[in-house]
Amino acid sequence: MRKITYLLVAYFLFAIGATHAQQHIQGVIRNQITQEPASAISIKIKGSREGTYSNDRGQFQLNSSQAYPITLLISAIGYDSQEIKVENNNPIQISLSPATTLAQEIVVSASRSVQTKLSSPVTIEQLSAKDVQNSPQLNYMDMIQGLRGVDVTVSSLGFTSVTTRGFNTSGNTNFTQMVDGMDNQAPGLNFPLGSVIGLTQLDVDNIELLSGASSALYGSRGLNGTMIMTSKDPFKYKGLSVLVTQGVNHINSKRNNDPVDASPVYDYVIRYANSINDKFAYKINAQYTKANDWVANSTVNKNGPGGPDTDPNYNGINLYGGATSTDINPFMYAAMMGNPALQPLIEPMLAKPTYVARTGYPEFGYLDNNANLFKVNAELRYRINNNLEAIASGTFGTGNIVYTNDTRYQINDFKVGQYRLELKSEDWFLRTYTTQENSGNTLIAGPTAQLINEAWKVSYDGATGGWYPEYTEAFLTALATGSSEQDAHIAARQFADQGRLLEGSEGFNTLKDKISQTPISEGGTLFLDRSSLYNTEFQYNFNKLISFMDVIAGVNWRLYNLNSKNTLFPDKDKPIKVNEYSAYIQLGKRLLEEKLTLNTSFRYDKNSLFGKPKVTSRASAVYQMMPQNYWRFSYQNAYSFPSNIQALQNTMNGYNSFSSGGSNLLLNDHYHFNEFPPYTLQSVQEYQQTNDATKLKRFEYDDIKPQTVNAFELGYATVISNRILVDVLGYYSTWKNFIGYANVVNTPGTDDVNAFKDQSKYMTYNIAFNGGEEVNTYGYAASLGVDLGKNFMTKVNYYSDYLKNKNNSQINNFNTPNYHVNFEFGNSGFGKKQAWSFNTTLRHKPGYHYAVAGGLGEGTVPASLVIDAQVTYKILKARSGIRIGGTNITNKYYSTGIANPRIGAMYYVTYAYNLL
Repeated sequence: MRKITYLLVAYFLFAIGATHAQQHIQGVIRNQITQEPASAISIKIKGSREGTYSNDRGQFQLNSSQAYPITLLISAIGYDSQEIKVENNNPIQISLSPATTLAQEIVVSASRSVQTKLSSPVTIEQLSAKDVQNSPQLNYMDMIQGLRGVDVTVSSLGFTSVTTRGFNTSGNTNFTQMVDGMDNQAPGLNFPLGSVIGLTQLDVDNIELLSGASSALYGSRGLNGTMIMTSKDPFKYKGLSVLVTQGVNHINSKRNNDPVDASPVYDYVIRYANSINDKFAYKINAQYTKANDWVANSTVNKNGPGGPDTDPNYNGINLYGGATSTDINPFMYAAMMGNPALQPLIEPMLAKPTYVARTGYPEFGYLDNNANLFKVNAELRYRINNNLEAIASGTFGTGNIVYTNDTRYQINDFKVGQYRLELKSEDWFLRTYTTQENSGNTLIAGPTAQLINEAWKVSYDGATGGWYPEYTEAFLTALATGSSEQDAHIAARQFADQGRLLEGSEGFNTLKDKISQTPISEGGTLFLDRSSLYNTEFQYNFNKLISFMDVIAGVNWRLYNLNSKNTLFPDKDKPIKVNEYSAYIQLGKRLLEEKLTLNTSFRYDKNSLFGKPKVTSRASAVYQMMPQNYWRFSYQNAYSFPSNIQALQNTMNGYNSFSSGGSNLLLNDHYHFNEFPPYTLQSVQEYQQTNDATKLKRFEYDDIKPQTVNAFELGYATVISNRILVDVLGYYSTWKNFIGYANVVNTPGTDDVNAFKDQSKYMTYNIAFNGGEEVNTYGYAASLGVDLGKNFMTKVNYYSDYLKNKNNSQINNFNTPNYHVNFEFGNSGFGKKQAWSFNTTLRHKPGYHYAVAGGLGEGTVPASLVIDAQVTYKILKARSGIRIGGTNITNKYYSTGIANPRIGAMYYVTYAYNLL
């Protein structure tokens, strides 16, 4: 009897479970106007955590243990939300009505919690997946330069550096770039890697950009801003997507002083994602880009106003090798001693130095402008339960690009990998990741060219003569036969350059490869960066445990393993390990019937290179005056530890010339500044020109230390009639111990100032150091977005940044115009079934001063007006689209910085599958 009872109980329990498991909800969601399938739509069961997303065909299915009727919550940005009551298992058809996206944007990065962009406590800009899809730019990194408050420096097709509020330079170590919670910086060089190992074009879910200091939330690297990129969740975005672009650039190149003929551009992107039983999901992404890159070809003389025919010491910004410079007076004096008859000719010229530079090589033909980038990403996700998910991902990037810093760097066959494991729930996450870097066969343009010159003909050798003795002999011969001094210099260079290897020739390439593939530590110019980064972070949201206020707290540990084999850092004996320890907490409280929101954040950071820890704080208030009207105010006191580069870099950037950190470990232990003091480069050059030792000015230095900024911001945002979005702001920041750069010179091994006249006896350094003066920056910005109806949208923004109390002893990298204007106008769907769309953007900047650290160059970047445009036609039945577009369609070449390439038009045709 007992067995029968057990069997009956088991049967009824099974029957009940089976009945509950039979709630199998499925259906299709479509756009009400176009009847296209609507993908990535959220479907949730009301009052439950159960939910799913529609796939790329608009289909969804969901199992539930609840009994019918079941209410579904249907929502997505860009559509009106709906509640649907389901009575049975029959498939359902849902039509969603498109809605304006103004003020719908949801952001997370402003306070590490979900909120609307309109109510954010700080200025934040955003790009959605739809923005990326509709843009005429081919790469989302190019789109970012149209956002309010943003500056960019474009080093090449594959390398764009982003910053905000004025501090604009290639490789900004004070700007943080995060991808799915991982810091996207190069472990050794510390600057963000742009799109090198960022997201592929098809995998961008959204990009959020915080202007100004954000250190309290994201660490000390965020003084100039933070960009948070989030990839598409494979549970939400499913199916196969393909993007194939064929374009052409370098159009009418000769008319624009572009040495490259019209060339093809290829860009191929693929993404595939799927889920299994709402438990397991996966995705794989790949992107390959190939093109003839833009060329940097500025011929402006770094040594004065003259050109190559008027200044014998000519050294063009993008001509490499001319940094080798020598006073030929000693050679002329020796000639006079050997032939006293030359005294009347030579003696008057000895009254002042006669500096002559070796002949430099132009970038085209020297550096390889065949740019190519390949990156691949894979991700696995497993839902342990409805509130806990495990994630494993890996991204690998490689290719050839050019990067601008203290010289131009040809980065060949670099390899970067980033790998992540994460546990994530609604309330907490535990994330650990590593970044592995291999610099490949990177060619350093300046010093490599100088060594090529020395290899084909040495500058001076006491036994064999050399280029300078030959130059001097020919110069004096020309003068003696009646030539003018200018013509004599021209003739002398032609004579000394006999046998010179031409760029691109077999002999030139052989020497170039030999020098650039020999490590710096062995007399070549190859740096061997194999640095790595390891990071673990845990964060908990206490909202379910603490009801009277919002509390978020976290801890973070990071290890830099600096491994350059004495070519980038002073790590000859073993890698240098730098540990960082951080803890942060954020407190939030809503008052006055939740119209006033107060937030405060504190972050503790300790870096093992520096003795004392630092605490960063931020406080903010947001007041809702009325629906969709918000005032915001924020204050942040932020510290930034010097980056590994600013503290420890020891990289050759020319003959006897180094880009250097500012730690005493370098300055005293390696450069011996405490024994052989440094002088400013400017004063040394004045001494070289005048022979007056009183011109020499010592450079006062100290161990580099953290910099700090106190930043205030006031802003207002409102939406008018659900059609017009207005956002205005102003900010003011005060910097102390500001880290900038200075060019200094010392003479290791001797105190004799005459050593400054012989380039082989003195060393030049571009060092990072703390300025003694307080520096202030301020600015203001405004943006306007208008929904014009019938899918027409227009946006315009204006912003301005200023620096005052500039420390004139520093190169501060504040390279920005007084104002920017960006404009956008487009339509996301018109015509029959809204199959047509278009988008146009315009960016204007006036001319502005730009200085490159390391002495590569400075000057005025000309004003620019850049227009990009595209028009798209959707082939609805084929789930495809064809796009015709162009960037910089007027083909008026422009540059984003001194020593960087001039950028012309690119015209393209794109085929998109399952995207537009």
